[in-house]
Amino acid sequence: MACTTAGNSGHAARGKDLEMFDHREPDPDDKVEVEFYFIPMARCYAAAFFVTLLLSSIATFSAVSWSAETDKIILYYGFLNPCVLFDHYPAKVVAMTGMSCFILIGILYDLMVFFQAYCERRLSATVWTGVVVWTVTLIHLAFVNVFVTNLYEKSALGGGRRRLHGVHRGADGAVSLVEAPVFKEEDTRLTHADVSLIELHTTFYIVWLLGELWFLSLLVQMRQEYIASRPLLAKLGYGFFGLVAVLGMGMHAAAMMVIILQDRPKVDWYFQEVMDNSVQWAVIYLDAKLGTSAWGWVPAMFYRWVFSAGRGVRLTMSLAESLGDDGGLMPKWWVGRALQAISAVFLVGGAFVGRWEADHTTWFRLAAALRSKPFAYYGAPVLLGSFVAAGVGLFFTCAQRRLMHKGNSWVLTSSGMLMLFSLIGCMLIVLDQERFTCLFFLTAVASYSVWVLCLCASDNLLQAIVYCAAGVCLVWAAHATNSWCLYYSFLVWLCYYGPLVPDGPWVYLRMSKLVDDGCEYRPVAGVSVTKQRLQVVQPEAARFFS
Repeated sequence: MACTTAGNSGHAARGKDLEMFDHREPDPDDKVEVEFYFIPMARCYAAAFFVTLLLSSIATFSAVSWSAETDKIILYYGFLNPCVLFDHYPAKVVAMTGMSCFILIGILYDLMVFFQAYCERRLSATVWTGVVVWTVTLIHLAFVNVFVTNLYEKSALGGGRRRLHGVHRGADGAVSLVEAPVFKEEDTRLTHADVSLIELHTTFYIVWLLGELWFLSLLVQMRQEYIASRPLLAKLGYGFFGLVAVLGMGMHAAAMMVIILQDRPKVDWYFQEVMDNSVQWAVIYLDAKLGTSAWGWVPAMFYRWVFSAGRGVRLTMSLAESLGDDGGLMPKWWVGRALQAISAVFLVGGAFVGRWEADHTTWFRLAAALRSKPFAYYGAPVLLGSFVAAGVGLFFTCAQRRLMHKGNSWVLTSSGMLMLFSLIGCMLIVLDQERFTCLFFLTAVASYSVWVLCLCASDNLLQAIVYCAAGVCLVWAAHATNSWCLYYSFLVWLCYYGPLVPDGPWVYLRMSKLVDDGCEYRPVAGVSVTKQRLQVVQPEAARFFS
């Protein structure tokens, strides 16, 4: 990603307040350009996963009393797979943090693909790309539920005491709190609740794999002209990798689906008995022969490299509206709505989740709702999506202020980055075992207060100071008194961001493609009606209006 600023710096001096800015006309030459390239983003995507896998592996085998004899994933599937390295605490802290970054990078890449299609101004292609991209984005957000499914007891560090999963009904109708094995005790130590939880855990993973397959088909469709223009050897290479990727991810997802449909551990039936369904047997047989259960997930980390090195999108931002803009936005609306979405998650959680006021495992007790199932399976993805929206708002707010004041406000930028990373750290609240999310929460509140003060410094500073002081007092009082009224008052406090912060000028956007491979969609010259005036479009600019 590259960022540049272009424009005439001879206008108002840096540091002008908002009122003075409103009295001068925005300079159309003042622009901020940010370039996003596919290959660096794809590398970050793969690196985020493998670094997380490495660190989680170190934590699993060094900080956890791990044993293959008590690992529930191994007891179910019969072999070691990457999920084993993500499921034990404290390795799960590393996994949750790293995979949250992995998901966010994947969503950013998805958006880049959509904007790449949007820049070609082909309606049908843009609509179809939008359908795929937004569906895959929702799947990426739901992937966080792999970590919401806690397989182990709060006090068990892998191989310790086993989790009590609730009541079990005996053959005589009596209810018992003793763990009931699925089958014979000598066959497996898993309970029915264990099996159900592992199957749910696997379902989120299967949906993610299917989403990756669909996204791969979209990228191949977008790059078919480029692939067709390559030499024969390169075509064969692309074809071979595509075949391996589709076969690996497809067979892996199909085999996992067949396995969880059996409703009992894989080790109890895998190649030990004849399956009634011949199709399921064929899937299991091919998966075993090809070994896709071991490597089928790997292509999902690398197929995004299908774009050439110089391919990407350029985002140009300006405070002056001009011909060819793709519309404008008000940055504070994005931040305000993200804060409203975050508040809505906790508001609903507090209303529909019982006994959160008696939970002593969290510093901000209302957050305990994100540990309660099934609410957490809905709340966690929405919360992560809200953080994405907040990140978009923070980015455009920094760009807006940079254009207004002819330079960066490092305090504003630093507080925004700290707030975003603190919010990501707050996702750890979904882990039953964690006890330190309050550090991220308090850091987020502090950085948010600094952010508000920076934005209101030249307009309504006194009101902002009172607002931030009220927020700090609400946090302390809610924790000290454990009053639901104060917790909900804090949520209302968050929602007051919109009325408090000055609007500032609109930020007008223009998206354009970065192309270096000679394969670009070029529509013919046409006629466009913009701002109620007939404008003849030249061939080199026709792609913006056709």
